[in-house]
Parts: sequence; C-alpha cells; structure tokens
Amino acid sequence: MKAQGPIRVTRKHPSASIGISIRRILKSALALGTGTSLFAVATAHAEDQTSNVEEVVVSATRRDTAIQDIPYNISAISATRLEDNHVQSFSDLTKMISGISFVDSGPAARSNIVLRGINANATNQQGNSGPLSTVSPVSTYIGETPLFLSLQVDDIERVEVLRGPQGTLYGSGSLAGTLRLIPKKPDPSGFHAEVSGDVAGVDETNQLNRSFSGMVNIPLASTMAFRVAAGYEHYAGFIDENYIVKLGAPSTATHSPVGIPVPADPSNPIFSGLVFDPKQNANDADLWHVRASFLFQPNEAFSALLTYYHQVDTSYGVQAHSPNFSGSVDTPPADNPYYSADYPVSFPTGGTIFPHNQNYDANDSFLLDQKRHADLVSADLSYSFGFASVSSSTSYYKDVGNNVEDGTGLLTLYPDFYGFIPRMVDYETTSDEEKGLVEELRLVSKSGGLFDYVLGLFYQKIDSTTGEMQWVPGQTYFGGLTGYAGANADTLGDVNVIGSSSTSFKDRAIFGELTWHITPAWQVTGGLRFFKQDFSIYNSTAFPFCGPACSSIDDQLGTTVTQKGYAVNDHISKLNTSYKLSDALNVYFNYAEGFRRGGANGLPVSGPFAGNPALLVYKPDKTKNYEVGAKGLLGPMRYSAALFYINWDDFQVDATSIAAASRIAVNGSKARSKGVELELDGNLSQHLTYTLGYSYARAEVARDFTVYDLDTSAQLVGLVTSRAGDPLPNAPRTSATAAADYTHAAPFLSGWSMRWHLDASYRSSTLSQLLSTNPDNPPPFKIPGFTIWDASLNLFDAGGLYTSLYVQNLFNALGETGGTDRGAVGIRAEQFFIGRPRTVGLKVGYSF
Repeated sequence: MKAQGPIRVTRKHPSASIGISIRRILKSALALGTGTSLFAVATAHAEDQTSNVEEVVVSATRRDTAIQDIPYNISAISATRLEDNHVQSFSDLTKMISGISFVDSGPAARSNIVLRGINANATNQQGNSGPLSTVSPVSTYIGETPLFLSLQVDDIERVEVLRGPQGTLYGSGSLAGTLRLIPKKPDPSGFHAEVSGDVAGVDETNQLNRSFSGMVNIPLASTMAFRVAAGYEHYAGFIDENYIVKLGAPSTATHSPVGIPVPADPSNPIFSGLVFDPKQNANDADLWHVRASFLFQPNEAFSALLTYYHQVDTSYGVQAHSPNFSGSVDTPPADNPYYSADYPVSFPTGGTIFPHNQNYDANDSFLLDQKRHADLVSADLSYSFGFASVSSSTSYYKDVGNNVEDGTGLLTLYPDFYGFIPRMVDYETTSDEEKGLVEELRLVSKSGGLFDYVLGLFYQKIDSTTGEMQWVPGQTYFGGLTGYAGANADTLGDVNVIGSSSTSFKDRAIFGELTWHITPAWQVTGGLRFFKQDFSIYNSTAFPFCGPACSSIDDQLGTTVTQKGYAVNDHISKLNTSYKLSDALNVYFNYAEGFRRGGANGLPVSGPFAGNPALLVYKPDKTKNYEVGAKGLLGPMRYSAALFYINWDDFQVDATSIAAASRIAVNGSKARSKGVELELDGNLSQHLTYTLGYSYARAEVARDFTVYDLDTSAQLVGLVTSRAGDPLPNAPRTSATAAADYTHAAPFLSGWSMRWHLDASYRSSTLSQLLSTNPDNPPPFKIPGFTIWDASLNLFDAGGLYTSLYVQNLFNALGETGGTDRGAVGIRAEQFFIGRPRTVGLKVGYSF
C-alpha cells in the first residue's frame, strides 16, 4: 500500500507489493480451488486426440454466416471469452483485439478507437470532458444503434470487429472499421436468471473494487419474453492528488462558485504561498447500468424487439500521473514587471514550494468531477417475405455530461495576461448534451440463389450543445489589493471565460450490396452508398476579464459569435471477390472506400483572440482500403491472414486554436497505412483451447503539409505541420494478443469443472502526436510499449454455481497509453494516462 501524506521521499515502483486486502482474497480462495487444481495439473495426462474447432457464426453481413466464410477480416469475441477475461469496461475489451489502440483515461473513457493505424489526433485529445470535434474513424454499434458510449460490458452475446470501411453495408459510415456489441435477447423458451458479485484488491491503494450484477429472463408466453440486466461497479482510486488547493469561503465577487485560495500566512494575503489539501486514491469511479428488453415473436416471419438502456457514470480525479514534476514553478522574477521591494516574490504561485512527485501522483489544483448519464431507446422490427426480409431499426438516445475541470497548469504559462495575480488557479465547469435519432431500414434477400442483395436507407439527426464557465478564483479580490484592474468586477467578477456552442448534423443515405455467385465457390460483390450530409454550428465565447476590447458585438462581456455550416453530397463504393479453393481455404480480395463527415468550428474570427477564417470549416476525409487475405480451417485450427494498404486523403486532426485556445478540427494532407493481420484459434487437445492475434501497421504521413492559424499578433503561423514519412500518433506498429484455456473435471468435487485461463496483450511504442516542422511547436513524446498479462482459475458446476479467482495486470505493468507533456502545456499540467495496477479479485455467481 502507499505511504500516507502529501510528501514522498522514495519513488514508487510499478511492481509494488500487493496490499493486505489482496492477501485476504487469496487466502479465502485457496480452500475453494487452488489445492485441488494443483492435484489436477500433476495428474493430468497429455491428450493426443484433438477435436474439431467450434464453429463461430456472425451476423456481420446481415445474414448468419460462419466467420471463415466472410470475405474480409473480421474477429468475434464470445460471451465466454468476455467472462474469462473479466471484461467490464471498454478499455478491457480493446485489450482483447489486436490492432486496436485506445487511450485508457479511466472507466468512463470516451477516446476514439484507432484501428489499422488510422489516427492523426494527439493522445491528449481523449474526450472525457465532452465530445471531440472529429468523430471516431471506427463506427460503434450497440445492438443496431450507431452510438459510442463508455459502455459497461455486461450480458453481451458477442462482439464483432469488422476491419475496413462498412458504409455500403451499415448505415453509419466509417474510415477504418466497425465495432458491434450484440446484447443477448429475451428468450421465450424458459425462465433464466443470474446473479454475481465481485470484490478485488488493487495495488497502490487500500481500497477495494467491488461490483454486482444480475439478469432475469421471463417468458410471458410462448411468443414473448422480457429480459432485464443491471449492474454496479465501483473502481477503487489509486492516484494521489497531492496539490489540491485549499480554498476559503466564496469571495464577494459576483458569481464565484468557490473560495479564494487560502494563504499560508493569513497576515500576508498577497505574498503567501498556497496551502494544499491532498487527497489519496482520488480517482475512484461508480457506474450503474440497466438494460431492459422485450421480444414479441408470434411466428417465424415476424419479430419485434424493444430495448431501453440507461447508464450513470460518476468519476473523480484523473487516471493519469505526473512523475516528472518536482520543485517550485514560480514565474521568474525577471518576467514579472511588478517584482520589486514591494513585491518580493514572483507570482502566480506566491513562493509555493511543490515537493517532487513519483509514479501514481498527479498535479490537479481541484479534484476533477465527471458525471454522465445516457439513455437509449430502440425498436427493432423484422418481417420475412420468404424471398427476402425487411427490417427496421429506430433509435433515440440522449447522452449528458457535467464536469469540474482544472486548467491551472495552462493558465500559469500566461501570468502577464492576468496581471501576475498571486496564487492563481483556474476552476472550470463544462457541460455537454447530445441527442440522436437514427432510422435504418434494410431489405435483405434470402441466401442460396444466384444473386444476394442488401439494400438500406439510413437517416440520422444529431443535435448537441456544450457549455463552459471558467473562473480565476480571487482575481477581483487580488486586483483590489495590488491595484491591478483585474476582472470585470461590475459584470461577472471572477468569471474569466463563458462559452456555449450548439451543433446540428443530418445524414441521409441509400446503401447496398449485390453479390453474384458465379459458381458455388466463386462470388463477386459490389457495393455503393449515396449520401447527403448537413452540419451547422452556433458558437458564443465571452471574455469578461477582457471586456468590450475582446467583443465582436461591442458588449461588456467581451462576446464573440461564430455561426457557420456546410453541406456535402457524395458517394463511396466497394468491390469484393472471394474463391473457396476448398472447404478449408477461402481466399479473397476487398476494395472499400471509407468516409467521415466534416464540420464547422466555433472559432472566433474577430477581436484579439481571432483565428484564421480559413479554419471555420473542415472537410470530410476519405480512405481507400485494399485488402487480400485467406481464411479457413486446418484440422482443429481456424486461421485468418490479411494484407492491407490504405490511402487516407484530407485526414482530420483535432487541434487547439492559438489565440483563443478553442477546440477545433482541421484537415491535413495525405496519409497511408499498410500492414498484416493474423489470427489463429482452435484446440490443442480435448481440454486445451487457444486464440492468437497479431497485427503490424506502418501508418505515416504521405505528403508534407502545414495548417496555418493566427497568433495573438494576427500573424499566420503553423498550427499543425508535418512531413512525408512521419509516423501517425497513437498507432503502434505491432500489437498482439494471446489466450489459452485448459478445462477439466475438478478433482474431489463431483459434478464440478475447472478452467484455467491465461491471456496477454502487447502493443509496441508509439508517439503522442504528429511530428512538427515548426520549431515553436512542442515535439511529441514517446509512449513506451508494454505487455499486460491476466490469469484466472474458474470453477463451475452443472447446477449453475461458479466462482473465479483472477488477476488482472499480473506483473503490474505501468502501461502508459497517452497524455500531454510539459512542452505543450507547461510543467504543472504535464500528465500521462496509465492503465490500472495489478488487481486480484474473487467473483462468485449463480445462474438458474
């Protein structure tokens, strides 16, 4: 466990010993299975006979098809594998899929998924506090709804990973692939229920993870059923926030939500340093979720599935650390024009001494507070006419977030703008809301004829709003003490920035694929998608600190308004062919175009914080994906091998404008990615099964480019710039996954079975952002490669009772997945996102 107190004198190591709570769990589990398991290993004899590999059927092509017959690269993860890997969060899920990269910023992470190296965003653009400007290059489906949530993975039938664009087969377009999470449906055949509880100890903390979940399936008649699955997860915190600033009573300034930072010497309110109120294990989180579904299927031709999904996330702190931080960060006296005998210390931290950090220590001035709740309602209807079936998927969702954030580190880089006020901290609140309506109508022919077809209509409308309030607590008070004018005290006092934005997006598309079965072994498929998209934005940003001098509409709040939109009509295509050389070998070629919508930025284009008007609109970007591969069965082994090459035009990059520090998206030039993907799974014996995955992707900029913005002196400077051959960020060259399960009868426990499970995931090093040719831009930092090992011992009987002793991150690897270094935001705001430390848990459940 960690030592208590705000000051550390020794540096923590990622292989720190497991705490007392974990040892208690281990002791409790020994009697349940460890001793008998060791006996089983010692007495088990080698199995020479192998069994056939189990068939995996997926619905990726809108028909139930064996995975080895799908003529492009696809992976499927079963419910059993999800259980064995103890997958609860989206981060857990991505570690099971080779070729996927994901910034793990905590249980509620909303980072974009990176597949096949298609990414240009920096790893600090992780999207926890609100949606990014760009949408993910990988479309995500929950059931039949294209929507990305920080989903808790529970009661899932399987997960399908479709590599390459799928815009001619699915309503939601994509650049690099589609990820489908397919929940279990209600079952009219009988009553089913399941309950489980889980407790786990976590290294670096004296707290426990804990969770419970339940499911009940109730047949209401032979033609209808109702199913409810619900759960709760508490994630123990393990990050220490040593520099939480102690605040006094709220100031007398108008609209001040928090108090003025308390001085270390109350008799000297200007020159005294900060007082800290540290918090240990700050980054805990609580997540509640429920899914209720009703199925009505009166005959084989018709079915109706109604689903309601609700999730509430509350998380604190940040799953990141700042191990390189040490010493005072005061502004040098030479930079402070107020420095004199009357001002004997330099601001903004007033002579505060900051002790050095170590691993698992963070630097926030306020404890971050993130609250989200999401609701999804969907209706899926299907009717078969015999020769074809028609289906309709209608969904409405609402995703809302409210957050407390800290921008102190960045603001302290500009103390002159704020008059060098002492003990400067930045307190921010943000909110975001997204509402979406989706309709996808499909006509799917019956398979088995000379021609197969899928024809679809798609409509999507998304409305979103965001809001921001930024305070510098005490700036009015300090301005009065020092004689500096400070904030616009007559209007909003300590309020520094007020921002609001609303966007509207519509997508209408017709899409489809036609397959010609030239022979029983040879098929050719063509696909097209025609679409029309509209996007508009209204943005208002006010700078009360600056007042009328910063306004584009000449008001006292310093308000600037931006209103912009764009529209596009376009199409994409697909060509695919495959040939079955035998029942065990299917070879294919696939060409597919991907498309991602563009948008408009809420960028001020007048006043002292004006940006380049050319950046008001960012264009759609496209990919052209070429893939050749082979897949099939070889005895007890299923295999898949693919080579891919991707051209990416006008690639989008999330960035921050120079003058106003607004979140915007811009277009780069050209990029490309090429690589290989391999998957193997099968049986080594009657009892031993395995899965292996490997991916290599060389993703890089293909043409020199520079995106220009205006600086605070209205001069054009390079905002985003890179050269041909530079690697794309957050795109590891190599990644791999492996898992093995050994199942046998449990000795001394009649009717019980035992399954040993071991899995590992590896990703190589990568860069945090694009390289820049502009010497004033900070260089990217290297994100080291790492390997995560998990293991579990599972016991279950025919009556439905089961238990699992598991270890996640077995060797306590310090897996950094992204972050921001001091070159971009200063030493106070430097941080690196990390995975969770070693976790040892015991899960017990009962299904009946």
